[in-house]
Amino acid sequence: MQEMLALLAEYNTKTNQELLGILEAQPAELVTRPAGAYYGSVLGVLDHLLQADVIWLRRLAGHLPELKSVTQELPEFQFRGLKVLAWDSLPALRPAREKVDGLLERVVRDIPAARYPEPMEYRNIRGEPQRKIIWRVLLHVFNHQTHHRGQVAALLDQFGVANDYSNLIWKY
Repeated sequence: MQEMLALLAEYNTKTNQELLGILEAQPAELVTRPAGAYYGSVLGVLDHLLQADVIWLRRLAGHLPELKSVTQELPEFQFRGLKVLAWDSLPALRPAREKVDGLLERVVRDIPAARYPEPMEYRNIRGEPQRKIIWRVLLHVFNHQTHHRGQVAALLDQFGVANDYSNLIWKY
């Protein structure tokens, strides 16, 4: 389990770096252009992913004493709604994204293997109590990234921007 999640964390970091590189080579307006996506724009999708990752890392760190130091290293933001940007530009988002990706890699390494099957209790964004298995939470985090990076790829296709950055098998 730990080896698979470590691979997904490393792949996540590499793929986010490649995607950000593609976006930084485009006019800034392309990233914020309304695109008909649920989160509005490419930046809206990336902001959503980053906010979700920070929220999940806060939950994990609150549950696992081994991760307590992660809380102090997370980018600061106040969740104000699913479609409210916390990072309003690619230059603002990139350092936070890089920090969180590094923390995800560290978290996967620092969770003792015996703790992966344990349940974790937390409250969702509506305040409802939840109980999920730790390895499933992490798998969700990486799957969530893949899902939304796919949305970004489709938006970039619509904008005519080459973006073949996401194949895990090509990276390993």
